[in-house]
Amino acid sequence: MNFIQSLKDSIETSVKLKLFSSRKAATTAHMSNTDFMRFTLSAARNLDNFNPDRLSKDPYPNRPRGNNDLISVRYHRKQIRDEGEVEPVWIAKQKGQYVLLDGAHRLVATYLEGKRTVPAYIVHV
Repeated sequence: MNFIQSLKDSIETSVKLKLFSSRKAATTAHMSNTDFMRFTLSAARNLDNFNPDRLSKDPYPNRPRGNNDLISVRYHRKQIRDEGEVEPVWIAKQKGQYVLLDGAHRLVATYLEGKRTVPAYIVHV
């Protein structure tokens, strides 16, 4: 996955979740009201739009996308082993609550590789 595709996916998710009134408003927030940080995986258990059961030693049963989920998590685990970490995930922060916009497989891979934090772009709503 590359930055542009991840950004597009995050914008689309934020509009679908009605965090923003339009794609234009979502794009503006993503481009001008975003911080980069290390997001702790313990906090990921409380993310809206993310099933915390996936942060277990066996996150694979009943995957909505079946084998594609497995392939993606394996890809990101390899990326962590080769490069030290994954591309940042996208998370919205609204009224003190965090909502995952893009990066569930990267979160799971980071957890399975024993990391405590994942790089994240935090979009302020």
